[in-house]
Amino acid sequence: MRFNLDNYETVEARLAKFWEDCPNGQIFTSIHHYDDNRVVFKAEVYKDISDPRPVATGFAEEVRDASPVNRTSHVENAETSSIGRALANWRYASKTQPRPSRQEMEKVQRMTEQPKPERLTADFVTKFREACAKKGVDPQDVAKQAGVDMNELKDSDAPKLRDAFKSLSTAPAEAQEQAKKQVASFMEQMIQDAFPSSQEVKVEISDPDAPSTKSQVGRIRAQLQGKGCMSYTDKLEKVQDLLNMPDLKKIEHLTKGQASRLIDLIEEMK
Repeated sequence: MRFNLDNYETVEARLAKFWEDCPNGQIFTSIHHYDDNRVVFKAEVYKDISDPRPVATGFAEEVRDASPVNRTSHVENAETSSIGRALANWRYASKTQPRPSRQEMEKVQRMTEQPKPERLTADFVTKFREACAKKGVDPQDVAKQAGVDMNELKDSDAPKLRDAFKSLSTAPAEAQEQAKKQVASFMEQMIQDAFPSSQEVKVEISDPDAPSTKSQVGRIRAQLQGKGCMSYTDKLEKVQDLLNMPDLKKIEHLTKGQASRLIDLIEEMK
């Protein structure tokens, strides 16, 4: 599409006419829509600032990725164009020049002369693949979820890849946590099957002050494993808490009587 921008009136020229005719007038602009890549402005023209309603309104849209200029100025371009349209919608459309303002036609020019989207740099792709490897996700799976082609990545694909990567990279951690809970539940069931429950008749412990047996210690550790205490430190802290023995250094230091009581307490844990 070929056209000469010099044939179109600027918004600045329309504003000069407006302020000359309406020195007490007012122009209000507001963002009608805004997201990461698109903005729509609304302009309202008041003949006098005291008027309750505008004499005209105008809307204009700009897209951030539409051109290099818009990557830094799409908001400003949209606001200016909305003012030009509002003024033209009232009485400031030129009688000798085309109705669109020069700013509107510059937008047309940007869109028609839009360069081919630049491909993402090799450095970005390398870092993206490294991040996927660290999180244990397949780059192709990320690209598929993002709806992009790994062989033809463009600048505009970067935000899509980041969002998809964030979504997929959290999945393994969630699955790992779920697996941990399943293991704990399985261990607890095994303990219930292998050992008498607290509801059964308790056997009197002979020589309760003697050192705990390996069987007692093994059972305690297995019970605590089933309750979600995976490390030895976690198990020891739980034992200290249940028996109110903050100075206990090792589970193996318990007496038979203490170990027996602890087994009952762990079974009663929820």
